[in-house]
Amino acid sequence: MLARPTPQPAPGWADEVDWVVLDPADRPRAFEHALDGVSVVFNLAGSSGAVASNTDPLASLESNCAQQLHFFKACERSAAMPHVVFASSRLVYAQAGSEPVTEQHPVAPASVYAAHKQCIESYHRIFAERGALSFTVCRISNPYGWDEKAPGKAHGFINALVQRALAREPLTIFGNGRQLRDYLYIADLVQLLRLCAERAEARNELLNIGCGASVSIIDAARIIQRAFGGGPIECRPWPKEYAAVESGDYVADVSKARAALGRSAIHDFTAGIDRVHAVVSEPAPHSAFAEAALGQGRG
Repeated sequence: MLARPTPQPAPGWADEVDWVVLDPADRPRAFEHALDGVSVVFNLAGSSGAVASNTDPLASLESNCAQQLHFFKACERSAAMPHVVFASSRLVYAQAGSEPVTEQHPVAPASVYAAHKQCIESYHRIFAERGALSFTVCRISNPYGWDEKAPGKAHGFINALVQRALAREPLTIFGNGRQLRDYLYIADLVQLLRLCAERAEARNELLNIGCGASVSIIDAARIIQRAFGGGPIECRPWPKEYAAVESGDYVADVSKARAALGRSAIHDFTAGIDRVHAVVSEPAPHSAFAEAALGQGRG
């Protein structure tokens, strides 16, 4: 596993993998080490947050596009020709209202973050044509799952609401909350990404990775409120910087991914939130990996 330097302590499972810390002064060596003997790469690298990317677009460029080019050049130098599963975003799409969005829907990023995701999608295609790799580009909808670090993040709306509910704080949403979103439980996302690595039908394809059933933001808040028993729901006016990147309704057409991967997400939003509640109630340490295992084991 290749990761950027961080002041945070390594997770408990770090000793079970070959953990490579990216040295900014010697990125080629770090990438080559991480690619040694590897046939599949789950490309999750980059900074997140549409609002943050518009505030500091140069930092977004460096942590996303520039970092990715170092990775692709390392793939080109490697003889392995890895298959790369790239975590892109549904935010690359133009607004579609309540119409289901297929992979052929026009793109029109509203944030620097989304524009960089679209750019990196093109990098995958370019380097695949040069024989450096194969790829699956996954335009992922809104993932959620237990995340104890959610209060410190400017993204991850559902995880932030869960934290607020646990603290009996108001569940704050912007506007009237009627916008539709496709929320994807972490256990389903993990399984679908794994299949993108395994299935020949997913090679060199662009796939919508989502639940396939949309829920309004206000209804999502109500489901969280019922599950965790806390926090009144408060609607507030849109802050200017958030209104600028608001995507409107999003209804994902996941039929292409279903056909390529041979399965769909198995948790609707209510079931996914119930799994999050179960993870919070577990005495074992919380992690996205533990939650994925719990969700699949009981799903």
